[in-house]
Amino acid sequence: MATIKPHGPNVLITGTPGTGKSTIGTELATRTGLKYINIGDLAKEEELYEGYDEEYQCPILNEDRVIDELEDTMSLGGNIVDYHSCEFFPERWFDIVFVLRTDNSLLYDRLQNRIEKEK
Repeated sequence: MATIKPHGPNVLITGTPGTGKSTIGTELATRTGLKYINIGDLAKEEELYEGYDEEYQCPILNEDRVIDELEDTMSLGGNIVDYHSCEFFPERWFDIVFVLRTDNSLLYDRLQNRIEKEK
């Protein structure tokens, strides 16, 4: 049985980079008054990393520290979380999960425009 959170539901928006998670998440937050949490931004602000991946040229997220950082916030509810995967989040946190997808030809162009690393 789901627990009713005092500040509203928690929503997870997940999917491949470039599918529109941030766009939809921020718009949904604006329209609903829920708090938007971009995990990438949170990790940067709070330095929630455990190293650096030389091959992919990016920091390695410390998932345990992310969970610890968000536990109290998520228990209150009223959050929209944006991240490209979902497997490390506790299932109990979310009332609904949206997985975004897009056509690969559109996705490639979007990522090229962001100057994402080829890998």
